[in-house]
Amino acid sequence: MGGKSHVSLTEAKQRLGELVKRAAYGGERFVLEFRDKPQAALVSYEDLERLEMTSAPLETRLQTLRELDKVRERIAKRTGKLPDSSEEIAEMREERDAELEGLR
Repeated sequence: MGGKSHVSLTEAKQRLGELVKRAAYGGERFVLEFRDKPQAALVSYEDLERLEMTSAPLETRLQTLRELDKVRERIAKRTGKLPDSSEEIAEMREERDAELEGLR
């Protein structure tokens, strides 16, 4: 995963497409500055989702985990085995990536 770079708003405007790609696909994070003061950040959508999930109230996170457990149980009943979460996530990412490729 990439690091964090500081970029002026003027430079960010000129290079927005490149910075977005680097954030989205390279995992880089950019601090956008105005007059040498941090004002905002450009991060991947996945980073934003993680941030929102960690800032969600505890009960919301627990409810999400309970719902995921129910899904795993339904899969186990259908397939006869309990899926490995990391394998399932990898498959879901592959499917998402294939769908995104089709949109380009």
